[in-house]
Amino acid sequence: MAKTKPPTSKITIYGIEIDSDKMEARLPPVKVEKVKESLREMKGSFQFHAITKPQTDTHPSDFLGHLTSQACQLLSAALTTNTKASYKRSWNLFLQFNSSRTSLPISPSLLSNFIAYLFNSGYSPSSISSHISAISYVHKILGQSDSFLVRKVVQGCHHSGPNKDSRLPITGPILHKLVQGLPSAVPNLHYRVLLKSIFLLAFNAFLRLGEVVVKSKCLAGTVIQREDVSFEFCNNTPSSVVILLRNFKTNKRKDLFQIHLKASTNSDMCPVLALHHYLKTFGHISGPLFQFMGGEPVSYAFVSKHLHNTVSLIGLNPALYKGHSFRIGAATQAAQQGFSENCIQKMGRWNSDAVRRYIRLQSFVI
Repeated sequence: MAKTKPPTSKITIYGIEIDSDKMEARLPPVKVEKVKESLREMKGSFQFHAITKPQTDTHPSDFLGHLTSQACQLLSAALTTNTKASYKRSWNLFLQFNSSRTSLPISPSLLSNFIAYLFNSGYSPSSISSHISAISYVHKILGQSDSFLVRKVVQGCHHSGPNKDSRLPITGPILHKLVQGLPSAVPNLHYRVLLKSIFLLAFNAFLRLGEVVVKSKCLAGTVIQREDVSFEFCNNTPSSVVILLRNFKTNKRKDLFQIHLKASTNSDMCPVLALHHYLKTFGHISGPLFQFMGGEPVSYAFVSKHLHNTVSLIGLNPALYKGHSFRIGAATQAAQQGFSENCIQKMGRWNSDAVRRYIRLQSFVI
């Protein structure tokens, strides 16, 4: 019988291309592109280009080409949605700094200049480290090690920047003043109802503001949703609320975290009553928990703007009280009331002793 195909030195078996001439087993280009696509999602519009002068014996495309389809999927799942969005913002910042065609890995000198650009633009040392981590992640995926020069420039930012986090805690007494100041600071009634609920919930549930409001519309699905909230009633009055938190910073295993808040005896400062009143007023049954009347998710910028105005109105320095001050204040007040560090760590969903930086007992003076 005549052969239907001529002899060949390459054959594909179970998706793996075998090359007898080069004595190689490799993945086809389409699978390599899957890995690159995962990285593109993380860094936005940044374009991958061939590295003209590889710094190692293994070319990055060869390195990625040996990943199986399952390995590509696991690589993509290694980062949470929030982390991918954060890394994308970092890459967009880099593109603002350097819009010209750039090869990977980024040279240590260019990366050092980017760090200097961020520092001169007013970014804190911790924020700069976070942005550099996004670029470092891609470098490590491509088999590149961190640069000694870059590490030292980042270290210089920490030595040259502020010695400590200047944000002050919004404790219970300050929170009470903020709620009382809303009618004067925010003329719109619906906005006042909305902001009061956000302020009280962020404090009492130890929430990061980014867990309830969005920094961009594409993150609407990552914040707490309306269906994640349920109330318990006593004599037709909300007695408690249960909130399911699906996405948060330390949730690497994507577990559900349940927050259970009981109604306060002080109705004016009760997060349960404020949240119920907000939902009854706005009336939505799906989508993000906090949204405007038209269904658009509440933005981080909107809350920050009104927090700034309200803090200023009650006579405090708005530069020292930010969205994260609710969380800092919750940890500070819990410590002042005698809760153990371990208990505070669990309530705030901290996985390490980072909680210690949030307890500011020396600031607990009104």
